[in-house]
Amino acid sequence: MKKQELDNSGELNDSTSDKKGTENLSEEPYDFTEWVEEFVKEEPVEEEIVIRNDDEIFENFNKSLGRQICNEMDREEKPVTGKKGLPTKAKVILISFVTLLCICIFLLLTPIGRNILWKSATDYAYGKMNYDDGLNVVTQEAKDDVADLNNPSVTDTPVNWDTGSTKEGARMEEGIVNILLLGEEAIDSGSGRGRTDIMMIATMNTKDKTFKLTSLMRDMLVQIPGNKDNKLNVAYEIGGISLLYETIELNFDVKLDGYALVGFDDFENVINKLGGVRVTLTRGEARYLNTTNYISKPEYRNVVEGSQILNGNQALGYCRIRYVATGDNQINDFGRTSRHRVVLNAIFDQYKSKSLPELVLLLNDILPLITTDIRKNDFDTYLKTAMNMGLSEMQNLRIPADHTFDEGYVRKMSVLIPDIQENVKILHEFIFGSERTIQEKVIQEKAIQ
Repeated sequence: MKKQELDNSGELNDSTSDKKGTENLSEEPYDFTEWVEEFVKEEPVEEEIVIRNDDEIFENFNKSLGRQICNEMDREEKPVTGKKGLPTKAKVILISFVTLLCICIFLLLTPIGRNILWKSATDYAYGKMNYDDGLNVVTQEAKDDVADLNNPSVTDTPVNWDTGSTKEGARMEEGIVNILLLGEEAIDSGSGRGRTDIMMIATMNTKDKTFKLTSLMRDMLVQIPGNKDNKLNVAYEIGGISLLYETIELNFDVKLDGYALVGFDDFENVINKLGGVRVTLTRGEARYLNTTNYISKPEYRNVVEGSQILNGNQALGYCRIRYVATGDNQINDFGRTSRHRVVLNAIFDQYKSKSLPELVLLLNDILPLITTDIRKNDFDTYLKTAMNMGLSEMQNLRIPADHTFDEGYVRKMSVLIPDIQENVKILHEFIFGSERTIQEKVIQEKAIQ
């Protein structure tokens, strides 16, 4: 009888105790700080992570996050004694958010993180371009661009080809990068290569922190290795980028570090994706563009005198004008080359005006239109150097320079016959800061040997 009473009493006490415990749980406020301390105590975070390479960082984050989430899932069914914890789903969300926040802080605010972010961006950008080193080129025959001459007595003009380039190779200097920019005109080439009617050397000089642009005129008579003398724009048509490299290095004694080529149709798309370019037209240029087929789409033959935004089709037509003088009275191929520089500088200004997110979206569309032989590591280095220098302004030069050439005919072709020695001197002073000396040639020759 007493035992039964004790049992009943015990049950009564237990139930009373449970009831009080429940009341205490419902009345006691939740302490988030204590939960975090308890959680950290139960699942200590590794204080030291040995990082052998950048990729290990993300692996460590993922493993740590995975362990913490799994532990929380395992504790889901455990009874709560004395304190009320966060629901498992809330804990998982909180841990995920904190981990993501740590990753973002790491990527944006630490040197290693920024390097990882930069490498990922440049790898993506490089992968969007088309790589062609020109080693598998097929040689093509190029026809002379013969003029319709009314005077049959025109004779060839003698040319002095002493360029000063010797066996030690073309000139190159540390801290100076020369990239050849090309625009290919392939209207009459069928499935073969066209001619490079736009040729510019873009120079990045880390010594004096400058960017320079040198236009090479397409009608300039040059020596083409293994072929007859011809216009500079023919070299690419005959032997691709390799022969064009050899031609420029032979005639102008400048070592090129790579090229970037865009077809004329793609050139039009590049400008359209930028939203057009601002160009100032003379009255004669506007009238000429509106009354000829230089602007190939009739609906766009509505340009006016003065400053305006030209779309891709209008800008391409503007670049092709030869028979109307520019605002500074340049005509023929001189005027044409001058317009190339005007448009390229306008493109440069458009890029400078864009925000970083806008540039990322633009490059995603524009890079697939570019063909290059620049290797991945060099691309990363050049881009990082350019960003560190800051893209502020660009200096311009044209070769052949004023008063350093004659106009004449070779094999009935109308050509510009340059004073090679004088133009090499001007070009080297512009790109390298000084004319190449005999001592420099000897030093480079010894280095090659």
